[in-house]
Amino acid sequence: MKGILPASCRLLGYVLLLLAVFVPLLMYMFGQVDDGNLLYVKLGMKLVIWISLFMIFLARMKDEEEEGASIRRKAMVISLYLWGIYYVVMLVKSAYDGNLQEADNSVGIVYMVINVFCKEFLMQKARIEKNFRRK
Repeated sequence: MKGILPASCRLLGYVLLLLAVFVPLLMYMFGQVDDGNLLYVKLGMKLVIWISLFMIFLARMKDEEEEGASIRRKAMVISLYLWGIYYVVMLVKSAYDGNLQEADNSVGIVYMVINVFCKEFLMQKARIEKNFRRK
């Protein structure tokens, strides 16, 4: 799976991710969030998080070749396994607590976060291995 967005989208994705997390907190601190607009703030925050995570994950790496595509594929496989484990643990925990709605809360975002973490880790690992092979 090759990156379909330009490499600059990766940095922009991280900026959007930071804004999606901290702007609602600042809005709450300045009294802009109340019961009437809490749902919209939450939905907007989740939408921006989704967009930023997809931008990070689908952005091309600098000088991306087949290695970058294989790293992206590997990250998806690893994160799918980790997400499955997370989801099963949440199902068991919610069944134990008697709250079955808890398991469905933002599991897709968790999957994309794990996806991005795996991709970033594997990219750094490949970069370090490439540097050691040169010497």
